[in-house]
Amino acid sequence: MKICKRCFREFEESEVDVVDVSPATELVDILLENIGVEDINDLCPLCREELGVVNLLGFGE
Repeated sequence: MKICKRCFREFEESEVDVVDVSPATELVDILLENIGVEDINDLCPLCREELGVVNLLGFGE
């Protein structure tokens, strides 16, 4: 079990390994790599999707 660094929910590492090719998750992966996040797999799938959607819409947090 891992703890999400954004929402502090527990999630299984296997949930992150599931191939998800939605535009939102692809964008958040690129965003997190560019801003220098040490391990992009420290965020739960829900937070990754949410950040990707916010990025798609063009809003900042």
